[in-house]
Amino acid sequence: MIFSKKNSVFLLFSCFIIGTSFSQITDSTKVKTEQINYQNIIKINTISLAFSNLSLIYERAIIPRVSAGIGVGFKLKGEVPSLLDIDNTLIAGEFDAITGFSITPEAKYYLKTCDPGKLEGFYTGVYFRYTNYKTGANFDYTPLTGLPESYRSDIRLSEYGVGIQLGYQMLIKERFSIDFLFIGPRFASYKLGYKFDTPPSEAFLDDLSGALNEVIERFGFDANVAIEKEGEGKANSSFSFVNMRFGISLGYAF
Repeated sequence: MIFSKKNSVFLLFSCFIIGTSFSQITDSTKVKTEQINYQNIIKINTISLAFSNLSLIYERAIIPRVSAGIGVGFKLKGEVPSLLDIDNTLIAGEFDAITGFSITPEAKYYLKTCDPGKLEGFYTGVYFRYTNYKTGANFDYTPLTGLPESYRSDIRLSEYGVGIQLGYQMLIKERFSIDFLFIGPRFASYKLGYKFDTPPSEAFLDDLSGALNEVIERFGFDANVAIEKEGEGKANSSFSFVNMRFGISLGYAF
């Protein structure tokens, strides 16, 4: 499990922001509810489309300045980013396309707006993220001693995360929205599961663990991940680090 001082600071900062946001939300409920012109907004994240990810968001006003929403993302057979490739002197990996989905419930508080009846202006909030991606891979293993080994594996990655977000939503003619999500850091826990066509050797799993640590370290995190056997032909590993959410979404209010 990866847990550094940076993660501790992030969690403390998250608690402070979340506490402040919900304190403001509680205060806002003391004010009489005003008429909200258009309570619902359907949006699409335009930036995610560049990564072969269709991301749809539904936001609904609860009371003035406060909304709740949910996002659903679908991975449309995108290629594995080169930053995640495993290719060293011991193991070479060739990956299939990635498919999967994500679910992101969220709550927002609009900090200041000229018209409390609109979901508009700077906002802060909290969100949760569940992700489930899958792919397949062929591994060619050339140990320092012994014969070469080859494996085929189905791979599944799941994520549970919680984060904070800061952005600005603009309404054009009250109906059309542009949502700029500037930054949305989250602390996420991941589980990576492998299902091999033949039972892998301990030496291969040890060296695959080393290759996985190298990939995680490319993101600037200290890693100490071990891939462990889980029955015949199965293995898994768990790790955690801070991830990021951002985007520009176009929407329609009704």
